[in-house]
Amino acid sequence: MRGTSWQTIVATGVVVGAVSYLGLSVLETRAGTVVPVASQTWLVLAVVAVVLLLLGRSVRRLAEGRTTGMDHLRAARVAMFAKACSLCGAAFTGYFAAQVAVAWTNISAPALRDHAVWSGAAGVAALALLTVALVVEHWCRLPPDDDPEPA
Repeated sequence: MRGTSWQTIVATGVVVGAVSYLGLSVLETRAGTVVPVASQTWLVLAVVAVVLLLLGRSVRRLAEGRTTGMDHLRAARVAMFAKACSLCGAAFTGYFAAQVAVAWTNISAPALRDHAVWSGAAGVAALALLTVALVVEHWCRLPPDDDPEPA
């Protein structure tokens, strides 16, 4: 498995952000409402980032040969979870950035101000999830084989 490239992360964030901005703008102008963002969204993303970080530490300990409760199959699952979280973190960052941009158009309204605050908090948490996922992906890399040619 290859690590997530920065081009994939940027492309995912930009495409999701642009499509979300267009859809949310049309929805706001036609229906006069915005898609609500729960005030606990940032907390859920932060909890996922912490769980991923703790799992990643166990994989790192396994790769270094230290004592841990992690086995190789679970380590592979953590690597796939980190890959999925990096893509989801990029997509959520783009989506919540679009939410903030739509709410910013009329920030003087109290409801839109609260919407922008919670969307911004969720965007920061999504960016933290993305960062943690990339770090854990790095920890899950195996060292290159020492054998020049298998027999």
